[in-house]
Amino acid sequence: MARARARAKGAPPPLPLVLTYLEESRQFATGFLFIVPLVIGYEVGLRLLGSESTSWASGVVRFVFGVCGRYEPVAFSVVVAALVFEAWRRSDKLQIDIELWGLMLAESVVYAVALGLLGSFAAQRILAAARETGALSLAHDVVLSIGAGVYEEALFRVGLLGAMYYLLKAWARMRPGLAAFLAIVASSVVFAACHHLRPYGDPFEAPRLLFRFGMGVAFAGIYIYRGLGIVVYAHALYDVFISVNR
Repeated sequence: MARARARAKGAPPPLPLVLTYLEESRQFATGFLFIVPLVIGYEVGLRLLGSESTSWASGVVRFVFGVCGRYEPVAFSVVVAALVFEAWRRSDKLQIDIELWGLMLAESVVYAVALGLLGSFAAQRILAAARETGALSLAHDVVLSIGAGVYEEALFRVGLLGAMYYLLKAWARMRPGLAAFLAIVASSVVFAACHHLRPYGDPFEAPRLLFRFGMGVAFAGIYIYRGLGIVVYAHALYDVFISVNR
């Protein structure tokens, strides 16, 4: 929270540190820079493991960049680098704020553990899959968990939830509260349903669909109130928690 200390030298009194943290950690540019290591870790992890399997949301990204053919990795890297540059410029920072990122990581862990404890019983009974255990399998699960956190949040929360909220509020002229409620419900339904699409999805079962709808609502709430970076890490760490405890 370098800017909080910098403001202390200025004329206006700084916000309390807690409020400053809540403000800075929620900023989209800060959140995007925070998740870049996860993006890199996921992409590198897939290649090191030689895995072709991926999450549904990551498959959508692969499909979009697939138009570039063999230059898909280059095109993807260029887009990510451009977004990093723009986020860095908007964040008004010339260095990584380790203190801020550490607090954001700690907050994400709290949400992930809380969701994991609440959902572990349901996950074990409803979502558990018969799978061999072992170092390679665990590493594979961790990598896919990271990818799910990054790409599902980007697709369903940033993309779908954000677009639906904007359309309902700006075009349908709904009140912000009602628009947010409908956007959360609709995007969470789509989030849950897409986990049952082939080839990456599970067989359709109503309890699984309802469980994932509830998780979609929870992640939407974290995204709205705490921002992109924290919801991505919370989602990824939650998936890791569930994978390790299967």
